[in-house]
Amino acid sequence: MPGRTVAIEALWDGDTEGWCVDLMALTDVPADEHRLATIRHGGDLRLFDGAVPPWPEAQEAEAVGRALAEQFGVPFHFAGSDRPDADAPRWRATS
Repeated sequence: MPGRTVAIEALWDGDTEGWCVDLMALTDVPADEHRLATIRHGGDLRLFDGAVPPWPEAQEAEAVGRALAEQFGVPFHFAGSDRPDADAPRWRATS
């Protein structure tokens, strides 16, 4: 990746299949973001049929994101980790 990694961020994203969480590396120069992974554990129909806990992708993103941030020695940010929120504050806006 170009630039130095300054933070790892998890973001909710959604489409016609349902919600997912993107893990991003944020860099300084140039100030940019790079998708590292998209975590999706099925469509939203699983919530209605009780097939899985509500948001396992958030739990996975939290664990992996914290491990990556620790490895790089940077902050980890995941606003709205308890439920999908595409409008949750971003790391650059809060730092």
